[in-house]
Amino acid sequence: YETLKQEILDLRLKPGQMISENDICERFGVSRTPVRDALRLLQEQGFAETIPYRGTYVTLLSLDNIKQMIYMRVAVETMVLRDFLEVQTPMVMEDIRHSIAQQKAVIREPQMHSIWFAAVRRQKLWEMLQAQQLHYTRFRMLDFITETDFMRIIGEHEDLFRLIADKNEKGLEEALKEHLYYSMKRMRHSIE
Repeated sequence: YETLKQEILDLRLKPGQMISENDICERFGVSRTPVRDALRLLQEQGFAETIPYRGTYVTLLSLDNIKQMIYMRVAVETMVLRDFLEVQTPMVMEDIRHSIAQQKAVIREPQMHSIWFAAVRRQKLWEMLQAQQLHYTRFRMLDFITETDFMRIIGEHEDLFRLIADKNEKGLEEALKEHLYYSMKRMRHSIE
């Protein structure tokens, strides 16, 4: 289950791709029972769907779910950043600066957002957001593999950092919203 789930999130199993019970049995060297259990769990979590007499498929991306996740991220993260502006310390600001430097050195999944959640003791909220983002996580992965302007993303993170340092709450909210919605604007037609 965990292996297949990660392959779906990483887009190694693509949206709409058929998942063959026989192939999974052979690949993992197991009988049909654990494979069916894994597929049932994937279905319960929204990663797969079974179409009678046709097979089991990776669920398609849901544009509506992605929009709702971005909306929730903007709402929650805006509130967390407001709290963060009141409690930021030089050490936490250095953590953010370091995260941006790492992104410049090696383009990778940014950890910057999780830093301010941790600084205001909202790690559980961050974990909940991450766990509920099935469609959004796959969307971000699709965006990541099709994005060519990584310096734009890093520039947005640097802008967010400057706004945090200046304690510019209004500018920060607008920049965060633009940052989180940018990929949706760029990728919308592809997903539709």
